[in-house]
Amino acid sequence: MSLSALGIDPSNLARQYTQIERASKDQLLNNKNSDFTNKIKAFDGLKSNLTSFYTDLKAGLKTETSLFSNSATLSDEGALSVTASGKATSGDYDVFVEQLAQAHQVALSFDPTKTLSTDGEFNIDLAGDSFSVDLSTLGADAKLSDLASAINSHADNSGVKATLMRSGSETFLVMTSEESGAANQVSLNFTAGADANGADITNAIATKTELTAAQDSIIKLGASSALTITSTTNKLEDVIEGVTLNLTKVQAPGDSPIHVTVAQDQEASKANVKSFVDAFNGLVNGITSNENLKRDSMASGLARALRNDFQGTFEGKTLYSVGIEFDRSGNLTINNERLEAAMTNDPEALTKMLQGETGLMSKLEKRVEPYTKSYGLMSDKKDTLQSSLDIVVRQQKSHNTSMEQVYQRYLSQFTQMQQTIAQLESTMGQFGK
Repeated sequence: MSLSALGIDPSNLARQYTQIERASKDQLLNNKNSDFTNKIKAFDGLKSNLTSFYTDLKAGLKTETSLFSNSATLSDEGALSVTASGKATSGDYDVFVEQLAQAHQVALSFDPTKTLSTDGEFNIDLAGDSFSVDLSTLGADAKLSDLASAINSHADNSGVKATLMRSGSETFLVMTSEESGAANQVSLNFTAGADANGADITNAIATKTELTAAQDSIIKLGASSALTITSTTNKLEDVIEGVTLNLTKVQAPGDSPIHVTVAQDQEASKANVKSFVDAFNGLVNGITSNENLKRDSMASGLARALRNDFQGTFEGKTLYSVGIEFDRSGNLTINNERLEAAMTNDPEALTKMLQGETGLMSKLEKRVEPYTKSYGLMSDKKDTLQSSLDIVVRQQKSHNTSMEQVYQRYLSQFTQMQQTIAQLESTMGQFGK
């Protein structure tokens, strides 16, 4: 009877013996691999959260325009719209819209049946910046559309747009300043060459039609005869600090000024503070609730340091006094009553406490910055973990190679055993005859 007849397979026996021999080290290395992989993922997530939080501190939450909000309302919305940033001061203002800003636009009439001049220079000036189009570069069969394209693509064009319009038997070359305002005047002239068709361009310039005059916007601040404010655009920023006026319509003489009211928007401000609180709690709880992070000295130390940054005084007051405090679970919370009182009684002091140079936001920014740099603490930590993981992966590969050799040794032994037993059985069979 052979080993195979007994159901014994040398390769299967070799695998079983090899598995027994490798099991403990497999488990050890697999656990290490999983541990370092999970830690790398955890620190990748933490760095992402830190970067997001730091970006908010740097570009948003630390600026006056984003944490505290103001609202602006109008007595009449027909002539303008208004927005107020967080740095606007509460108050009432009267605005009269006398004139809207316009971009200069002129039209030159051409006979579409005539050929465009093949020489001469078409000269354009915008607010003192001039350039010329040499018609000889357009080709013998050039059309008015080719001249428009040459104007628009000219390297020295500082802001003039050329387009074509058609009406009946006439074609118009329309020249428009891209910027509004009285200073952005478009001036044209033609330096004629030998081609007689150049007279058509000279005549078109001489008889041009002004479609829109170049002009500034004009408002009266206070009343129709009070302080005069001019602007090259219809969007007036910081005429009233922190307030943007978008002019849309000219008021008629005798109309009442539009009353603008700027006031603190406490609900929006509280919502902004809550967003900050939620972002902070998300960052810290992301550390304390993650087993791979809370057991790490660097990560857990950061969580403690971030919470400690809320201690002490800012502008002579504690954050608790203005409604920002920690609950028993260690979560940052808002006491709406104290926060509203601080907003109402001394909004400037509250702004300095949270957003000033020595305020909370600056303190947190300095705390987080070393962890978010390209080659900062988080990058160093990940590099260390990755190096450890790489070592484990190499150990696993080496272990697999070693165990393959063990398997081959067992396979050889069991195969030899099978052959030996087969020979014995054959010999015993001969004695039994």
